Amino acid sequence: MKGSKSLDAPVPAFLEVPPGRRYVRSFLFSRRIDAPFAQLHLLIRFVLVACISIVQLRSIDVAHPDPLGAALLSLLALGLFLGSGMHARVAQVYILLTIPTLISLFSTWIIFNAVPGRVILLQTQVYAGHIDLGLSVWLGLWLVLVLGYFLWTRKLLLGIVLATLVAFVGSRLWTLPGWTLAQLPFFHPLTLVVSDRGLYIAITKVIGYSGLIFSTVALVVSSRDAELIGAFRQLRVPQPVIFFISTVFRALDLALVDYQTIHQAQVARAVNSRPRDFIRQLRDLASISVPLIAVMIRRSGEMGDALMARGYRVSQGSADFYETQAWRWWDWAALIFCVVLLYLSFGPHVNLTDLL
Repeated sequence: MKGSKSLDAPVPAFLEVPPGRRYVRSFLFSRRIDAPFAQLHLLIRFVLVACISIVQLRSIDVAHPDPLGAALLSLLALGLFLGSGMHARVAQVYILLTIPTLISLFSTWIIFNAVPGRVILLQTQVYAGHIDLGLSVWLGLWLVLVLGYFLWTRKLLLGIVLATLVAFVGSRLWTLPGWTLAQLPFFHPLTLVVSDRGLYIAITKVIGYSGLIFSTVALVVSSRDAELIGAFRQLRVPQPVIFFISTVFRALDLALVDYQTIHQAQVARAVNSRPRDFIRQLRDLASISVPLIAVMIRRSGEMGDALMARGYRVSQGSADFYETQAWRWWDWAALIFCVVLLYLSFGPHVNLTDLL
């Protein structure tokens, strides 16, 4: 019959990306369709990131730090990050957010881990082991700065941070009168000791954790919920588990859409027309959560009614219409590379820095 489809025609994959589309939604934001890292099978991506992380943790071990090995693994993780198909602006934001995280990690390691070394670069007492209760001129100046900043900008948190920074630096440069009324012993004295060995380990830690961050973000950005469901089907995971996980991801997608709708409605009502402090922003977030939860509850009931109307039962079989990725030669090559990484993780310790 004219216009009828042949029975031998290939069945289209329902979740394939439509032609002409450049980006597709992933677990975080979206990624390009032709992303190099996304061409690997999802299971291989997960195993590869896990193996890189294990080797990276071994390279930043305190007993045998290997900054050169950590740097090579971090470059590999950065390559996966750049090949995940993330939008350029989103990638820049992630890199900018990583910088203060690594700086805080470096400073935290230096302050709270006194590693002995051959050369002491810095040694100073940061806490005397007691808390002084009293009054001082710097305390009055701190209160004046916080109050003045609040009256000028109607913001409190940033004013407290700036006033604390000014008072801390100023008290180290100029000594102003103060009166101690009581002294309360608390904890034990803390001394900041920075040695060459501690600095060496801290730099290695920063290099290693940067690689862990990049590889983890690359895995999350390049993965899709449809790929995860397809991988579960290839692993022969029971149908109730697959249905539960797919429903969770679908509910999260709907919740994200509902959040954007509610936020746009608030913006249309000029919710951000005036400067808002941190407390006000928390209140706005709480005001969004109330209608968002109400919409999520309504949508869960609608999903249940839709399943019942279609006669769905957890025990029944379902058509295999999810995306499944075939294993290709680059997947096997990546698997061999993972075996090499596992050997470096649990085999003899290879320290590239000591070798060179």
